Amino acid sequence: MRDLLPTLTEWSDGDPLVAIATVVGTSGSTPRPMGARLLVSRDGRMAGSVSGGCLESAVVLEAQATIDGSAPPRLLHYGISDEMGWAVGLSCGGEVDIFVETLESDGSDPVIEAVRTAIETSRPVALLTVLDGDHAGGRAAATSGGGLVGSLGGAITEQETVAAARQRLASGLPGVEEVAGLRVFVDPIVPAPQLVVIGAVHIAIPLTTMAGAAGFIVSVIDPRSAFNNAERITNAERLVTAWPDEAVPRFELGPRDAAVCLAHDPKFEDPALTALLRTETGYIGAIGSRGTHAKRVARLHEAGFTDADIARIHSPVGLNLGAQTPEEIAVAILAEIVAVRRGKDAGSMSKMTAAPAG
Repeated sequence: MRDLLPTLTEWSDGDPLVAIATVVGTSGSTPRPMGARLLVSRDGRMAGSVSGGCLESAVVLEAQATIDGSAPPRLLHYGISDEMGWAVGLSCGGEVDIFVETLESDGSDPVIEAVRTAIETSRPVALLTVLDGDHAGGRAAATSGGGLVGSLGGAITEQETVAAARQRLASGLPGVEEVAGLRVFVDPIVPAPQLVVIGAVHIAIPLTTMAGAAGFIVSVIDPRSAFNNAERITNAERLVTAWPDEAVPRFELGPRDAAVCLAHDPKFEDPALTALLRTETGYIGAIGSRGTHAKRVARLHEAGFTDADIARIHSPVGLNLGAQTPEEIAVAILAEIVAVRRGKDAGSMSKMTAAPAG
């Protein structure tokens, strides 16, 4: 939806009623992921894509029927044949569910405007759409703070709507939730996750580069300007030359964000961890051996933190890859951050049990 907002604004000068088709389910190899959208005008203009080209013509016809009122908001199911799959660069076909509905592009739809405002102010928002039943096409926008615009209709309460959005906002992944017996597509539209690195040590250099490539907004905190400077740390979005206890509260860190203490000097890490444990940061890592961490735990206990608080800290930091070099250690740290964000116990894909066929 983020990428289509400029087109909605542009098209609003003409016919404000448009159709939007959204990928709400996939199986097997599909050209476009869950949440991909195609915007269609009454006169056949298109923006976005739901299939990479192989289904667009069929979806456009369905979308225009929805605009004309000859068809209601509805769920469409397509099988992508092997021939279609090859046409868009896939080695085999798959299946895709696409929901088609209409919306007003002229600013009169409060739900779409709530989404637009959240995006423009870099605040997370979830767009929820009922996929079946008498209220198919019902929409609402939910913010991470529990605010709600619109209604899904029927027996779905405001509390149930907000609850359905909450987990998706935390993960940043779109998907279908069952709410009051109905299927609801929840599309979280969230800013890029943050990674705050405390300590401009050598590992910070490859870690900031790799994390930036993985989609994180990376900041480095270190009061030592001789270490924490743009000539040395070339790929961080923000360099903060301040002590961690002063700097960490400047960041609004939440469940999708991560922070790593790379300088295992108590005068750096103790104030940093004290500040981080008072936030909802989704991943907190601290470098150091098990012996170093045991001493750290003792200091945090003395500072009043409970075992449950301290258990949020991942230390020794990173996955057990046998990493030796700063670059390898950075890979191990970033891999663990991703695994924790996705709720996975990392392991070799080749050793995992295959899903049953059928």
